Amino acid sequence: MNEVRQFRKDLVDQSGYCMACLIPAGHARLDCHEILNGAMRDKTLDEPCSLLVLCWPCNSNKMTDKKLWPVARQLALLQEWSPDAYDLVRFNWLRNPDAPNFVTQEEVDVYRDEFKKRRPKA
Repeated sequence: MNEVRQFRKDLVDQSGYCMACLIPAGHARLDCHEILNGAMRDKTLDEPCSLLVLCWPCNSNKMTDKKLWPVARQLALLQEWSPDAYDLVRFNWLRNPDAPNFVTQEEVDVYRDEFKKRRPKA
């Protein structure tokens, strides 16, 4: 578990900002949010393809509204913010190895323009 904790801390440190609202780490507590949550949460604690770095309000309020933040929108945010971590095939496999199209790239692409070239101000 210590390795998972360190992995997540490193992820937060590397990001430095909430991926959703862009608040910097110096102004808010940042943590990892599991896109695959609920019963699948434990197996994705150290899976970059299923983690967003978010501030506490975004993690506990915004992302809990699945109508505003469906999985495909969360994945679009991850893809734009952290393209090296984005792996839709792995994400779908983690959710259910027998459902490779749980989320499709086309569903993610619907939200991509919203996050394109969106970065915190220097």
